Amino acid sequence: MDGIRTRDDEIPDRLTLHVGEEGRLFERARQRPTPTELVVSPVELHQRNVQRRLREARLPNDAFRFADPVGLCTTVLEAASRPTAAVDRVDRLSLIRSLLGPAESAVPADLLLPTGVSSRDPRQVEQIRTEVEAITNFHPNRIAAWTETTAALDEPIGDEAEDLLDAGLGIERELRDRTTEAVSETALLRRATRSITATNGSAWAEAYPEIDRLTLLGLSSLSAPHTDLVNGLLTATSLAVDVHFREGTGEYLRRRVSDLLAVGDPGTEVFE
Repeated sequence: MDGIRTRDDEIPDRLTLHVGEEGRLFERARQRPTPTELVVSPVELHQRNVQRRLREARLPNDAFRFADPVGLCTTVLEAASRPTAAVDRVDRLSLIRSLLGPAESAVPADLLLPTGVSSRDPRQVEQIRTEVEAITNFHPNRIAAWTETTAALDEPIGDEAEDLLDAGLGIERELRDRTTEAVSETALLRRATRSITATNGSAWAEAYPEIDRLTLLGLSSLSAPHTDLVNGLLTATSLAVDVHFREGTGEYLRRRVSDLLAVGDPGTEVFE
C-alpha cells in the first residue's frame, strides 16, 4: 500500500508515520548553509540509495545530514561526555565462548538455555541475547509484559518462552561482568536515549544544534531500541520526527506505534 500517512489522535503531534512515500523527503531538498534534517537509516545501502536518488534528480542535499542509529547515538554521547566504546560481534562471541568454558565443564547456572539450543555454540547463545534485546530493550516494563504473557500460554510454549527470556537476561548479565565497554552497539542507543531524557534534551541540542527534524527511513520493523530512542526524542525535545516504514509490513507497524510508544521512561534497563 503506497503513500499512507497517519495523524491518529493517539500519535504525538510531532510524529508523522508513512508507509512508503520516501519521495516526500525530496520535497524538502533545498540549499541551506547548514543541514536542518537528520536522515537515519539502519541499513547503509538504503541510505546510499537515497543519496543517489538526490544526485540523479539534481537536487541539493545541503538540508540533509545522514547517519545510522549507532552513529547518531555516538554523536550524542560524545557531546554529553559519555563513553562510546562497545564490544563488536566478534569480540562478543569470544566472550560468550569463554564464559561457556570447555566442553566438559558445566554451563553457568545463569545460562541454562531453552531445550534444543546448543549450549556450546556461541552464535546461538548470542542470537538469544540479541532477540531478547531487540524485543524488550531490557526495559523492565517489557520484560514484565513478556513474563505475564508467557504465564498465560499453554505448556510447553509458555515455559519455552520464559526460558528464552531468562537465558537472554542471563547472557547479558554475564557479559556485563566481563567487560567495561558497552556489551553491544544497541546498548549505546539506550545510553544515548537516557542521556537525552535525563538532560531534558540538552544532550541532543549539544550534538545537533541546527537539526529540527529527524527522518527514519527504510524500516521493515520497529525494534524496541529504536522505539525508545524516538520516544525519548519526542519526550525531551521539540524535534519533528518522520518514520517511513517499508511496504508489506508498514501498515501493520503503523497501527502498532501507539502501543509501542506507551512504554514510559525510555532507555531504562532492568539491570539498574
